[in-house]
Amino acid sequence: MPAAQKKVKVGRGIKKSAAKKGLNGLQTISAMMKNLRLQYEAKCKDEKSYPLPAVKNSIREHEERSQLLVKFTLYSGPCEDCPVKISSLLSALRSTRYVHIKELYVWDLPLKHEDIANLALFLENGTYRIQYLELMDCSIESYAVQRLGRSFLLNCITGLLLDYNQFGDEGCEGLCRGLKNNKTLQRLSLNYCNLSPISGKVLGDLLTQTAVCDIYLDGNHLECEGVIEMIKLLADKAEMEAIKRAEKKEQHSNDPPTSVKPMSAISQMSVTDAAIHVSQATEPSENFSDAITHEKPTGKKKGKRKKKSGKKKVKQPPKVGPWVEKIHIANNGIDAHGPGSNLAPVMCMRLFRKLITHSDCLKEIDVEQNLIGDLGGRELLEALMDRKEAKLSSIKLRTTHRMNSATFANLVKLGGGLKKKGKKKRGKPGKKRI
Repeated sequence: MPAAQKKVKVGRGIKKSAAKKGLNGLQTISAMMKNLRLQYEAKCKDEKSYPLPAVKNSIREHEERSQLLVKFTLYSGPCEDCPVKISSLLSALRSTRYVHIKELYVWDLPLKHEDIANLALFLENGTYRIQYLELMDCSIESYAVQRLGRSFLLNCITGLLLDYNQFGDEGCEGLCRGLKNNKTLQRLSLNYCNLSPISGKVLGDLLTQTAVCDIYLDGNHLECEGVIEMIKLLADKAEMEAIKRAEKKEQHSNDPPTSVKPMSAISQMSVTDAAIHVSQATEPSENFSDAITHEKPTGKKKGKRKKKSGKKKVKQPPKVGPWVEKIHIANNGIDAHGPGSNLAPVMCMRLFRKLITHSDCLKEIDVEQNLIGDLGGRELLEALMDRKEAKLSSIKLRTTHRMNSATFANLVKLGGGLKKKGKKKRGKPGKKRI
């Protein structure tokens, strides 16, 4: 009897210690968030930066709920006399060793080269694993973009958005050079970055050599020449994959079943061997009968099921190669006014036709606000029809309405569903070229 009481006391002690440990864990998170908030205010004071109330309130809310904050957002202050500096937030994260940040958003905040260099050093440190980075309308120059691109070599970033930064072809080339050996980035957005046809080849090499599968290039100046250089390797690879799939399917259909021998082989056997072969083909296998008759008793009820193991499935890394899923090139001057005259849009859409017809991973294409003409629209329509005939998954397509009404109606019917984008950036409307 005393032994039983002793066991009960031990059990209660374990429960109390576990509860106390969990309570200490919550207090630790709360103390960590409080320390981060105090450090952010102190760093802002030291660097003469305006502490954003939204950042402090967000940290305080997570402090009260004992939750970790993974998303940080910075934007310009209420006036010019209240400058907001990204270095103050980075210094606070470093001083507190806050490694739980995953997303960083910076909007309408001018960043100098020293700020970009500071951010690049922060990204190069393997301790802080930022997965999504958004620097929108930050007046980033071409040299600063090149420095930022070098920080993605050993980083785990999966999404990068640099919209409304006029760094041009030089910045794009430096960025793609830095991303060349990156194996994790899947989404790249360079809307309204003043890119010309020269950037087409650089972006095409990036799409074929990395894991980037979603590319957003609205509001640039790629024109037909740049778009052709960007997608020609993707279209050729998609066509080769389609040929391989067709050959594999034909070979599989022509192969005889391996489980049954042909009649010519049976006819060469003796009567006894043929009878044995037929009996083996019709009777159940020996292993199967043994499994039924010699089943080992488990000692458990039949209704009980085995407990599933708690192991989680390991997430596979993104696939590296020319497999693109989303291409957005709205308002890029794809018309008959550039090099190639009237045939340029048709040649460009014909290349898109090859990509749409053969690519089994393609999901979205946006060529809105580009004057592709009736012939270009017809190429896209035939591509959607060929894709449907090949029994590939349907894609979402958005194009201009300035073409034959019947062609446009059929395009909407076969490739509709792509919703219009949300609100554009304030004060940064894209200039239409048509």
